[in-house]
Amino acid sequence: MLSETQIQQFKTTGVLVVPDIVPESLTSKVTEAILSYTGVELNDPNTWYQSRFAGHGIVPLHHAQALWDVRQHPAVYQVFANLYQQHALWVSMDRVSYKPPVSPVTRAWRREPLHWDCDPWQFTGASFQGLVYLTDTDVNQGAFCCVPSIFQNLPDYLKVHADSADRRFPKVDQSDLEVFAGKAGSLVVFNRLMPHTSLQNASSLHRFVQYVTMQPAVSLEKERQQRIYEWQNNMPPAWAINQKVPGQDIPEPGGRAELTRLGEKLVGIVDW
Repeated sequence: MLSETQIQQFKTTGVLVVPDIVPESLTSKVTEAILSYTGVELNDPNTWYQSRFAGHGIVPLHHAQALWDVRQHPAVYQVFANLYQQHALWVSMDRVSYKPPVSPVTRAWRREPLHWDCDPWQFTGASFQGLVYLTDTDVNQGAFCCVPSIFQNLPDYLKVHADSADRRFPKVDQSDLEVFAGKAGSLVVFNRLMPHTSLQNASSLHRFVQYVTMQPAVSLEKERQQRIYEWQNNMPPAWAINQKVPGQDIPEPGGRAELTRLGEKLVGIVDW
């Protein structure tokens, strides 16, 4: 799925955009699921800026069938398997994001601070995160951005900033941010030790994203059973519940998602 050049680029820079991974037949259904869940109507601006989903665009939807169809799409799995050089993986039960064009009358839609999703002073091991652009996403359309220069010099950065009170949120100049556009169906993968965020949507178009992350499968039976329980019962992951994102349903509406054989392995129902 990936060339040696792409794999080496990822190792060096910590980020990779892989085009043409998810077909439009799948991305369009995720977009429809987001619109249905939020009640947003693209031709009615009055529905775009709801306080229930305001902020930096997070929509707390994890278990719609359309999301699972992307997670268990073979090409998505293959990219992560290539990067990990390992076939036995588990997929995250992550959520989606919707960003309308920035409105001059609302301050709710902001750029989330640059951050890590882990503590880089404590985290060890290889871990890769990802997102799928559900529609064509330009650099001014709320695109993913990060700071490869920090990642590439991480030991020095961590040493200098070890005593910073808000060290999980690095402060950088706007010029240090690298922005990654992508066509619909592109998969953006980045190292967990990469500080990242996404920009405000300064375009006239909407931005839709699904977050998809895979990790090496572990042998902890308690964790495997928890994953199966969450899938069976449409339960958000514990970390998502703890974040108390507005609009989160517990459990989420809808029936249990159907899994392929690959999907059953990615959840942990079937052993690799």
